[in-house]
Amino acid sequence: MQKVLTAAEMRQTEQAYFSQGASSLSLMEKAASFLAAAVWSAMPPEGKTCAFACGCGGNGGDGFAAAQLFAERGGRAIIVASGEVRNPDAQLCFERAREKVFACVKADELETLPRPDVWADCLYGIGLSRAPAGNELKLIGRMNADRALGSRTVACDIPSGLDADTGEMPGACVQADLTVTFQALKRGHLLGRGMEMCGDVRVCDIGIPDEFLPPSPMRLIENADVGTRLPSRPRAAHKNDFGHLLIVAGSLGMAGAAAVCAGAALRTGAGLVTVACPQSIVNIIQTLVPCAMCVPLSEKDGALSDGAAEELRLALKGKTALAIGPGLSRRASARCIQAALESGVKAVIDADALNIISEQAELKALLHPGCALTPHPGEAARLTGQTGLSQAEYALALQSTGAAVLVKGASSVIAGSGLYVSSSGCVGMAKGGSGDALTGMTGALLAQGMESFEALWAASQLHGLAGEAAEKRFGKASMLATDLVDCIPEAFKACAG
Repeated sequence: MQKVLTAAEMRQTEQAYFSQGASSLSLMEKAASFLAAAVWSAMPPEGKTCAFACGCGGNGGDGFAAAQLFAERGGRAIIVASGEVRNPDAQLCFERAREKVFACVKADELETLPRPDVWADCLYGIGLSRAPAGNELKLIGRMNADRALGSRTVACDIPSGLDADTGEMPGACVQADLTVTFQALKRGHLLGRGMEMCGDVRVCDIGIPDEFLPPSPMRLIENADVGTRLPSRPRAAHKNDFGHLLIVAGSLGMAGAAAVCAGAALRTGAGLVTVACPQSIVNIIQTLVPCAMCVPLSEKDGALSDGAAEELRLALKGKTALAIGPGLSRRASARCIQAALESGVKAVIDADALNIISEQAELKALLHPGCALTPHPGEAARLTGQTGLSQAEYALALQSTGAAVLVKGASSVIAGSGLYVSSSGCVGMAKGGSGDALTGMTGALLAQGMESFEALWAASQLHGLAGEAAEKRFGKASMLATDLVDCIPEAFKACAG
């Protein structure tokens, strides 16, 4: 797994390194060498002009030094400074560069600058603390306008305007084709709008030894990590060796959610899957997912009634894991949620089960370390009673319940014995049923013996990979959650290496 740092962790890493006698100027020059090489690689075959948009701090210094290296390689380098340089190393790099570059242009002279082949965005880096304004805002607008006309954009560390911790945009933001970052990924590359705005991300080692990096940062899940953790499947095994998952899901009008969940659980290797659902939808479930069993439960107005609670307690006997929530409806009896949690069976909890828990403190108190919660930010806000938190903040806040937590997004953040991020997935997954598939996949891994945190992050990575495979096959607009389920085998193959 790759380390993923906050802006503060990166600054602390650098300061610790400098305190041992390392040169800040030398580090800037190393970063510049990678940036200059990236700009050169982004240049079209007949192109040679790069405009370096440079801010007033260290990120601008990277740009000045890269402009000099680009010019020395034969490129036509143009420096566009946003204002007076404040960083001493950056000032030195600017003095060196202006003797070598083709031209230096002031930000208020942008209209005189022809469209370059490539823009190098070196305005803010990870130091953004506000919405861009003034000359920086003008430069962001010009870079994006030129990109729309055919120029390419290479961002230094992170696109200007993107929050390095959350991936959110407080105002205008550079749209990059390539982002060159240093020593480690930053959270903003992966979260929020980060993956959309960064383009391809290239991590370059500028020589800071690992001993200076924080010991327990967020980590990015990679396919090989999943492959090494998946339950083994001995040749002589039988279905009972791979667990029995009980799925409590579905209501009149939302039987499909239960069916998608069950199909995903079977595709993810659960030996046995039983769906406990309102009696009125049993025939639908058995038709859609013939490999799953069904337990009919008492209902009222198409959703589980109070009388279903005792029936559910009986159904839980002998089960190795539980998945509860998809398509349940908020009309479902809270007593059923209570019965599920009081059983102590490992459980993944999603959708309306989370909403019902958020309304009753006594249910929230029943959450335990065997639970895996999968809220989207809106559900996380209801569960915590807080709004406006980042994915990581919601995940850590909910971890206080004792459960492992996955907060969904373009990348998902998972909190448990560590803090992980899964960046697999695609826009085609933005469709009803995708979350139900994740619930089934997590439940299947729990049923096969994985603990809640590990099951969450492994299922999240597999889920995104299956989505990517489905999007490739059916297209961004046309893929369905059932297509994702059918592509789960491809996700397993991708993690097998």
